[in-house]
This record gives sequence, structure tokens and C-alpha cells, in this order.
Amino acid sequence: MIDRATVDRILDAVRIEEVIGDFVTLRKRGANYLGLCPFHQDKNPSMSVSATKGIFKCFSCGKAGNAVTFLMEHEHLSYSDALRYLAKKYHIDIVEKEESAEERADRMKYESLLIVSEYAQKFYQDILWNSDVGRAIGLSYFRERKFTDETIRKFGLGYSAGRDHSLSQEAIRGGYRKEYLVESGLSIERDNGDLADRFFDRVMFPIYSLSGRVIAFGGRTLKNDKTVAKYVNSPETEIYNKSRSLYGMFQAKSAIAKSDKCILVEGYADVISMHQSGIENVVASSGTSLTVEQIRLIKRFTSNVTIIYDGDEAGIKASLRGIDLVLEEGLNVKVVLLPPEDDPDSFAKAHSRQEILEYVEENEKDFISYKSDILSARTAGDPLSRAQMINDIIQSISVIPDQILRNVYVEAVSEQFSLKSESVLMKIGEMRRRKRYMTESRQQYEQEREERASARETARPEAGQQESGDIADIYLSVPEKELTYYLIKFGSYVMHFPEDMVYGAQKQPDMSVEEYITASLSEDDIVFTNPLYRKLYDQYNAFSASLPEEDPVERQKKIVRYFSTNEDLSISKAVLDMVCESHPVTVKEYINSLVPEEQLLAFSVPKAVNNYKYRLTDRECKALAKQIAEAQKSGDQAQARDLVKRLQMFNKVKNCLAKEIKRL
Repeated sequence: MIDRATVDRILDAVRIEEVIGDFVTLRKRGANYLGLCPFHQDKNPSMSVSATKGIFKCFSCGKAGNAVTFLMEHEHLSYSDALRYLAKKYHIDIVEKEESAEERADRMKYESLLIVSEYAQKFYQDILWNSDVGRAIGLSYFRERKFTDETIRKFGLGYSAGRDHSLSQEAIRGGYRKEYLVESGLSIERDNGDLADRFFDRVMFPIYSLSGRVIAFGGRTLKNDKTVAKYVNSPETEIYNKSRSLYGMFQAKSAIAKSDKCILVEGYADVISMHQSGIENVVASSGTSLTVEQIRLIKRFTSNVTIIYDGDEAGIKASLRGIDLVLEEGLNVKVVLLPPEDDPDSFAKAHSRQEILEYVEENEKDFISYKSDILSARTAGDPLSRAQMINDIIQSISVIPDQILRNVYVEAVSEQFSLKSESVLMKIGEMRRRKRYMTESRQQYEQEREERASARETARPEAGQQESGDIADIYLSVPEKELTYYLIKFGSYVMHFPEDMVYGAQKQPDMSVEEYITASLSEDDIVFTNPLYRKLYDQYNAFSASLPEEDPVERQKKIVRYFSTNEDLSISKAVLDMVCESHPVTVKEYINSLVPEEQLLAFSVPKAVNNYKYRLTDRECKALAKQIAEAQKSGDQAQARDLVKRLQMFNKVKNCLAKEIKRL
């Protein structure tokens, strides 16, 4: 480990604004610097960096610390690795002291993956420049693409030759360990334990981290054989996450910050040719569809993105897909459509830097103009297709997080298509509500899936015990949670049943939610199967009985406060989750309704009770069917007949409950 004196020298030399400025665009504000926080989805600059105090603080997500902690969080480094990064940046020699075996193993593994990747880059580069096959094939290809030697070296391009130049064999002979070659994705281990190169007979494009370390590769074949994949890319590893990496970002980040604009293209060659032409604020999405994480990486350096994809059909589709993603992250997006015969690579080679800049400036369009131009050609003379085109543009406006900017685009699209701005705003509101509902539903589904997995793990029997009932208990947990929700949030509220809710010859009498649920469960001797909800239900009844008669709203506030601050953390967490939910599971149909939820209790609570009873009955029917099969198998016909009669009775109850749920 690094000794204390060396640590002090490193910390004395560090200028925090320089360290954070390598990853985030900072702007001077008084004595401090401001920038977009990289630790959350920051829309406005909320991270303050104090050069005098040597600390940073995000006033939105709360992240704070010094230069070392920033690197640890941002680059996923250990404490000692963050110090080594700073020592290298400020040219400080490190004096080591003994570190633990675990620390040493973790550090060595991560660093070894980086080292073996950098070895591979040098290996491929050496073959390109210093071997006959590399110069004849790889270097000739790059020069045919009109890449200068300076550009080839700038991007560290190389060539992976055939089997006679095996990276795996050379690396093993050089002392590199087999597991690191495999884990870095450079080698593939065969069944017999031998290593084979992932890349061969390909020109190589190394991919760099934001700090300039080689983390992955893309290899392009030069063969015309359609059975051979055109590109082979490194798999995801501990040092490489494809969705979080942008090709060329290391070379482009300074130019992006300086120009306050990022040009987004599709391929490796597009980036390289644009850089060679003098346009250096250019990156590509590393052979993948554009991702949210990649957009957030761009956002650290600028809020302005210009998309330049190929002018063919595939390029147009890719640009249309990317627009909404960029808008949703709060960035300003413009699109440049190249001539159909061009891509950024060929266009950059055919024009000077000034000509490229002038073309971009004259032809970049906001997404409304771009989409309407593209889609209008496909919808000419078709009113329905025109309406769909307008809806598509409005959909893009709806994802913009800034309300003022949304309103500006509403005015623009209203004027362009002769629409009332009120109609456009209503449509946007509908789209945003639908998306919010889908997001909430997805989050709830994920939460319930985690709860089911947790319940399944908790309920897993010991060796030798029966597993029957495990899935059934999980099946009942959702309605039990829903009934508990109604008790906690509305237990004291009175349910006023309408005239059409008649049971037998009499109208259902008004009663409180807790009276209805308690009576409904008691009449059938129902006990919750989930231990948490059973405990909550029992404690609710005990605490509710101790409260005096008073206004239902005030009474319910006391109940919520009591359970949300319960010393049993499982109870308090469950209750906090419930009261923070805007709607329970089975009343999502009211998500867009303006009717307060408490006015729907006469429908939603009976429906929840009947849904729970339906599931209980359904479980009993399945258990009886299984018992009948076992009785018939054993030859006990008398028992089988008795069980069939019980099953018929439960099926009648189940059918009645199903009809009642549907009616409600």
C-alpha cells in the first residue's frame, strides 16, 4: 500500500477542479465551479466544486467528497488505485507499504485486465507496422481509406493477423496469465484448455476509457465472405461496459467541451475521418444502438448534440430512434441528413474542415423540421398517415423534461401544422400520463417480482420438508398486501354503497373499511398466509381498537404515523411503501381519473376482498384436484368421490366470486 507521506504529497499536489474537469465540464461561478453531477440524472448543473476547500458537493443527490472519493465513485477505483491515478497525473513517485492479500488481489486483477488489453493494443499495432502481413494487408487497407499515418497512430489502430501471429501464445510466452486473457475477452478457452484468439485476420480499433486506458476492441474483417461477421467486438468485462462507452470520447472530450457541442456518428471510420478533417468533437456509439448511459456520458461535457448518420434508409431509422433518447435526457438535439450516397466517413474525406462546418451549420435541423421532412415524403396524400406523423412529432416533444422548452416546441408544431396549441398540449399531457403510468407499473412489477423472489427464498423449506404451498403463499401475497394497504390508508373511512350494490334483498349497509374487511375475513375464518401482512393485520386491529372515536381523517393519520415509525423495521418499511403509492394493485384503471380514491372505496375494497377470496378458492380447487388424482391413483374411489363433491362446491363459489369481481 502507499505510505502516509506519499499520500500527503499527492493530496497537497491535487487541484480538485482539474481532476473533476477531466470528466465533467466545469464553469467558473464566483469562487467555485459548477457542473452537471455525473452520479445522477442531472438536468441542471447542481454539483459545486470548491478549489479553495478541495471538495465537491452535489446539492441534488447529496454526493460529496474530495478528489480521491470522486475518482473512487466515478471510475470505480479502490482508494489506493485512485491515489495512483492522481500520482500519475501529477508525476509523483509512489512509495509502497504492505497491503492486505484481498486488496492486492482485487487491485491486481483490475489492473491486470487493463495491462493485458494495453499489451494487446501494442501487439496489434506492432504487427500493423512491423510485419510483412500487417503492412501488406492492414496498413494498405487504412491507407486506402485515406487515413494518414498520424491518424492511425493517434487512434492506436492495428492488425490481428492469422494463426501464425497468435496473441494468446505470445502473451503466455510473455508471462501474461491465461485467466486475464480470457476475462479480458481477448482469448477464448477451448474444451481442451487451449486458448484461441478472438480476433484474427482483422483490422483492429481499440476502445479507450475516458481516462485513456485501453478497455476493449472492435475488429473488422477485410474478407468479402458473407459467412464471416463483418465486425467482432470485445464482450463486456470488468473494465468494459458497452452501453456506457463511446468510441472516440477520450480523443474528443476536450474538443466537445471547448465547442460546447458533440457530433454523434455511427461507425469507427466516421469518427476517425472526421477527426482527420479537423472536426474533433465527434464520437460513435461503439457498434451498438444509442443508449441512455452513452447520452449521459455526452451530457457531462455538453448539452448540445448533432446527429450525423448515413443518408440511407438504415441511417434515417437510426437517427429517428436516437432523437427521443437524447431529448428525454434534457439535451438539445439537431440532425444533419447527408446526401444519400454519403456517410460521415466519405463526406469528411471529400471536404475540407471549413466545408464540413458550413454544411453542418446550413443543414442541421431541429427534430420537428427533420421528422416532418422525412415523414412527409412517406405520408403524402394520406390523411391517416399524416395524423400519425404529427403524433410521432408530438411524442418526441412529450419526452422533453423542461416544461418551457416543451411549450416552445408546442408553438412551433402548432404553427407548422395549423393546429390549436391547446389540442397539442392535451395530447402531450395524455402521452406523459401514459408513460408515467407505464413507468410506475413497470417499477411496481419489478418491486413485486423482488418481493416474490424474497418470499420464495424466505419460504424455501429445509432439506426433507415438503415444498407444497410455497408458490401458493406467494400467489396470495399480492391481494394480502392490497387489503393491508386499504386498512392502513383508509381503514377509518366510511364506505357509502350505492343503491345498485344489493346483496340478497337488502342494500349493503354503510360501514368503515376496517369493519368490512374484518367482517369479510372473519366470516370465512381467513388468516393471512404472508407473515408480514398477518403481523401487520393483527397489530392494526389491536391499535385501532385502542383509539377513541374521532374524525376518520385524523384517526387514520395516527394509524399511519404509528406504523410508519414502528420499531419493527419490516413493518415501517412496508407501511411507508404503501402510503407512498398513489394507487394499489387492482385500481390502476382509475389512474387517469379525477375522482379521489376515497370516493371509490365502495367498489375497490369489495373487489379486493373478493379477489383475495377468489385466489384462496382457486388454490383450494387446485389442491383438491391434486388430491383427487392421488386418490384415483391409489384406488380409493370412495375418497375420490367425496373430494369431487368438495371440488364442485368450491368451483361454484369460485365462479360466483369471478362474476362479482367482474361486476365490480
